[in-house]
Amino acid sequence: MCMHINRAILEKYFQGDCSEQERLLVEAYLEQTATPELDELLTDTWQDADKPEKKVHRLWWAAAAAAVVAGLIVLAGQNMKFTPKAAVAAGMDTLYNNTNHVQVYNMPDGSQVWLNANSRLGYTADYNVHGRDLWLEGEALFKVVSNAKQPFNVHTRFLTTRVLGTTFHISTVSRADSSIQISLLEGKIAVSGANGYTKVLMPGEMLTSKGEPNPNTTGFDEKEILDWKENRIVFNRTTLADVLTRLQQREGCKITLTDKKLAAKKISGNFSADTPIGEILATLAYVHELKCTRVNDGTYLISSKK
Repeated sequence: MCMHINRAILEKYFQGDCSEQERLLVEAYLEQTATPELDELLTDTWQDADKPEKKVHRLWWAAAAAAVVAGLIVLAGQNMKFTPKAAVAAGMDTLYNNTNHVQVYNMPDGSQVWLNANSRLGYTADYNVHGRDLWLEGEALFKVVSNAKQPFNVHTRFLTTRVLGTTFHISTVSRADSSIQISLLEGKIAVSGANGYTKVLMPGEMLTSKGEPNPNTTGFDEKEILDWKENRIVFNRTTLADVLTRLQQREGCKITLTDKKLAAKKISGNFSADTPIGEILATLAYVHELKCTRVNDGTYLISSKK
């Protein structure tokens, strides 16, 4: 049986103004798979924030305010150009993971970040004082401590992910087409673009975007997208182009696919992350009838065996 709730109570909860009894009521409501009142609130809020007569900078602040009310993840459109490089230029602190292993960081608010190899994360000096803003280039898993008064924002090339408390994964470097993937593991999130696109994701859903008006949502293999967290390298019918993109990012090497007709070839495999890149490529080449040529220590060529 679906539990219903008054919209005013939802708004008070996400603004941090509800009573203890109201808080317990809302949290019980959010445990449901179907939350029609929440979905309606998200859609209405984003329609109000995305009216065309508003200027771009006013639209962003309206959208940000809407996100605070919604208390969930928001993906803004291509007008946002946040990058870790911009964060550094603005005098922000940056965490660099220049190793081939996962680094775990405990943020001042108690949130945890698993930063994958060859990734970096910028954050503001007043983190957890005036909001919680991070700039990601690479791949990371976030487990966010709930705080309705301090929204948690992760900025990537053309998307901003906003959340109050949940577990989600972002990658800007896992696909050959340079798309960004947002995967929800726990909680519920809302995804919105500058053109008014709004989508509520449930656990187990992934949004993939290259900045297009209507991004696709699909399921995902948690073991594959979080393999790096478990010190593994897992491919589950992954295209060869994406396999090589992920290996380049993790190993900090250059791998060139000389025959583009092979880009869509499906690849499966499971390796320890400690396995040398040459050995991984040689194994994949043997199993999938490919040819791997080592140019030097950091450069490889992949071609057809025939």
